[in-house]
Amino acid sequence: MDGAVDGQKTKAAGGRGALGPRGRGLFGRLLEGLRAAPAPRNEAMSIAIASGKGGTGKSFLATSLAVLLHQMERRTTLVDCDFGLACDHLLLGVKPTLTLQQLLGGQCTLDQVLMQTPCGPRLLPGASGVRRMATPTDKDLIAFARELGVMAGREDALLLDLGAGIAPATVLTMLGADWIVLVTQPEIAALVDAYAVIKCIAQLNQKARFLVVVNRVGTPGRGELAFQRLTEVAKTNVGVELHYLGEVPDDDSVMQHRLGQLPLVVTEPKAPTSVALRALTERLIQLCGGLQQRVVKGEEGIEARFRQHRLFL
Repeated sequence: MDGAVDGQKTKAAGGRGALGPRGRGLFGRLLEGLRAAPAPRNEAMSIAIASGKGGTGKSFLATSLAVLLHQMERRTTLVDCDFGLACDHLLLGVKPTLTLQQLLGGQCTLDQVLMQTPCGPRLLPGASGVRRMATPTDKDLIAFARELGVMAGREDALLLDLGAGIAPATVLTMLGADWIVLVTQPEIAALVDAYAVIKCIAQLNQKARFLVVVNRVGTPGRGELAFQRLTEVAKTNVGVELHYLGEVPDDDSVMQHRLGQLPLVVTEPKAPTSVALRALTERLIQLCGGLQQRVVKGEEGIEARFRQHRLFL
C-alpha cells in the first residue's frame, strides 16, 4: 500500500515537473548545448559598439561607421540593440513603422522590419520608450540570436549598437560579437565605467577582443594618453589586451548638427570629426581582417555563440 502511494506521489510530482519551472528552464538550456553543431557557413564580421556610461557618443559613432563602411563598399547592417531606448533611426534620418519589438514578438518578418537608409546601410531599428523591451525575456533573446544569424549570413559587416552599461542582454550581445568597440571619453568617470565593462566581459570571456575609441578629445593626443591609462589597468587587473582604434576631436559641428539630418560624415565630410571617423573606419577594416564575409565553423557563428553564452548569464 505504501509503495503504491509513493508511486502515485512520484507520478504526480513528475506530472507537475519535479525540477520546477526554473529547473526545467535551466535543464532545457543545457540540453541545447548538446545539439549537433551546425555546418560551416559564410558569415559577416560582427562588431558590438558599447560604452560604460551614456553620453559618450556611442550611437553617433555607430551610425557614422555604418555609413562610412557602406561608402567603402562593405555590405553593412546596423542593429539598434538599445532595446528600450533606441535612437539610431533619428541619427540616420528615417522613421520606422516596425521595430525590433514587433520582430521578436513574431508580428513581422526580418525583411519587413529592415530599413534601407538614405546613406546606404540597412538598419534594424530598436524600440523606444517600451519598458518591456528594456528587459527582454529568454524567448526574446533566442529569437534575437536567430535573426542575428540570418543577417550575418547576408552582410560583410554587422554593427550592433548596444545600450550603455552592463545589463544582461547588453553583456550577452558583447559576448556574441567578434569584436567589441568600446567608446569612452578622456574624463576619469568615463574611463572608470569603461574599465567596468572590460572587467565584466573578461570574467566571462578572457579572449574577448576590445577596440577603444576616445571621443570628444579637446587636445590632439589626449585620447591616446587616456587609452594608455585604461590599457595598463586592464592588463594588470584582468589580463585583457586592448587595441587602440583612435580618437575623435571635440568638434562644434557635431553640437550644431540636428536630429533628422543626414549624418555629419555625409553633410560635412571635411569637418574634423568626419575626417577622424574616416580614419577610424579604415583602421577598423584593417584590424578586423578586411571586414568581409569569411567561413566560420557552425559552433563559432554569432547565433551559436549567443546561445552558448546565454547559458552562463
